Amino acid sequence: MKRKTAGDEEKQGRARLMEAACRLFTRRGTANVGINEVTAEAGVARMTLYNNFPSKEKLTQAVYEEMAKATLARVDAVLAGEKGEKARIAALFDHFGRNANKPSFRGCSFIHASLQEADPHGALHGVVQAYKKALRERVLGALDARRRRPKLLADQIVILLDGAVTEAYIQGVPDATTAAKSAALTLLAHTA
Repeated sequence: MKRKTAGDEEKQGRARLMEAACRLFTRRGTANVGINEVTAEAGVARMTLYNNFPSKEKLTQAVYEEMAKATLARVDAVLAGEKGEKARIAALFDHFGRNANKPSFRGCSFIHASLQEADPHGALHGVVQAYKKALRERVLGALDARRRRPKLLADQIVILLDGAVTEAYIQGVPDATTAAKSAALTLLAHTA
């Protein structure tokens, strides 16, 4: 039987911190969650936090970087599973709309986090901006290469996606993701 080393325990502590922070941040927002709450939820000592992250900001940045990787991997899987531009774009809206009716749904976690960042040019804002650019690249890649202005269409689709998940949280429109998907498919049909 392999004996646990201090390094193994530190890695496990880091993983528990990341999982706990992710749950708390997405449920309540980064600004509304303190370090003590994260360590308590993770079941680790405060020193474990500071051995892994020098500050709450670094923890927050690491959590959202991991969330971005995981979200983009799911987007890649969704897009890879579809044949044709229309099916890929429709599947993207379906994917982002799947959680909209859950009580814990709070819209786009990345938009939510960026709005809580005190510095609009801070590290967290940079993570969100990089995620949004990567999402746009995936949308662009999902479009037919023969389109005349694919970058503009990708921008429009990303804006519809962002609006759909935000509106699904606010609930001003009964079925925002279906409405936004319909608008995106209309754009596809009426642009060259």
